[in-house]
Amino acid sequence: MKNKNQAAKEKRGFTTELENNLFINKSDIELIPLLESNDPKERTSSATILGQRRSEKAISTLCEQLKNEKALYSKIAISEALGQIGRPAIKRLVKYLGEIGNNQHKTLPNKIFNKWSYPLPRDITARTICKIGDSILVDLNNILVNGNKKQIYEAIDAIGYISFYCENKISFEILEKSLQKYSDDEIIKWKITRALSAFPGKKSETILLDILETSKKPELKWEAVRSLGLICKEVPKEFLIAKNDKNDNVKKMVFLAIDKIGVLNIRSPE
Repeated sequence: MKNKNQAAKEKRGFTTELENNLFINKSDIELIPLLESNDPKERTSSATILGQRRSEKAISTLCEQLKNEKALYSKIAISEALGQIGRPAIKRLVKYLGEIGNNQHKTLPNKIFNKWSYPLPRDITARTICKIGDSILVDLNNILVNGNKKQIYEAIDAIGYISFYCENKISFEILEKSLQKYSDDEIIKWKITRALSAFPGKKSETILLDILETSKKPELKWEAVRSLGLICKEVPKEFLIAKNDKNDNVKKMVFLAIDKIGVLNIRSPE
């Protein structure tokens, strides 16, 4: 007999590998309709097998079900399947950026992110795109040029995440241009400030130090400090002033960044 915990997980679409393997002999034509089955376990198993096959025929239904899916494990399986299918799914996925759920950043944050990892995007489509890897950066760069604002917001998060963990730097120039183009958009400016933590180098440092020194928004200032903490090898002299900022979060981030850089010497003025 199933215990309550097991039953609850199955209601949310949890399946075992053995259960998924029961679907292996079904064709793609048989599996795709099961993505919309009333049984969440069938939705999970069909998505799992279609992902393993990298079935391009399933992209459209998988994307639509990603938007509609309510069961946790089924949604995870659908996202994983699209990630496995990879770049062929990007044209369809882009249309869903910023459209699923209500967890995206709509305003600037009210507290610092004090971990030194790169945060996973809050948008479920952006998270799914991140699973494809850095082969998708060219497509994401194109969104920054031709996409709408909603798409751009979430594409920046995906670019930052992928660039950080894949150490791929091809997106720096387009981020720099977008920062100039959307200088009046606080959300875009904040997201790019965070994304620059994936791009060590003098150009990134110069941009971030300018934000730290000139911005009137504490959220931008503490995010600039955090990014500098990740890419600087020496403590910037500008931190000496920022240590006395009137905003407590900015000051806290400065001390965290100094500790992260792990050096006592302050960079001399150039």
